[in-house]
Amino acid sequence: MRRALLAAGVALLAACPGATTKPIPSDRLAAVPEAERELAESLYDAEQVVAGRLVSVAEAVEYERPGQLVFGVQGSKAVAALAYKGVVHVDSTLLGRAAPTLEIFFFAAPKAAIPKEDTTAIWVLHRRVLWRLKECAERQSVTSTACPSDNGLALDSNSDVRPLAEWPRLQSLVGALGLGARRR
Repeated sequence: MRRALLAAGVALLAACPGATTKPIPSDRLAAVPEAERELAESLYDAEQVVAGRLVSVAEAVEYERPGQLVFGVQGSKAVAALAYKGVVHVDSTLLGRAAPTLEIFFFAAPKAAIPKEDTTAIWVLHRRVLWRLKECAERQSVTSTACPSDNGLALDSNSDVRPLAEWPRLQSLVGALGLGARRR
């Protein structure tokens, strides 16, 4: 029983997005103007920042929660997010290892705007655990095995897709944060 509770607690912590983010050291944060702090936090947490073209987009049903609604605290309801997988053809790398293409993931409510094929932009990508929720739901009816997951590069929000004109601004922030050494 204790082992099961410990495993459940570890799985819950791993599922929390805050558990994967890294706080910016205060001396580096002080070097960034107040208006740029939210973007700086996203850059500091990013594994890859690249400029490139989204060459394909497809729904990734294996990462979607089965059913249309998610029930929350006090019976509140929300529409379950849809998962998408895309491939970015990389032109330039600002942060992270250089690669000709990257597989990316993102989530959005049904009918919400998503990045479209042929979108050329700066992509701020974060390493995230991607839970295979469809497989997990199917297994739970048969056995109580752990929910399978993958690691992948994901967009955390719409602000992780930036216009190409912001490249110099992002270069400046990466320099101010001392992230140049993270470029591999």
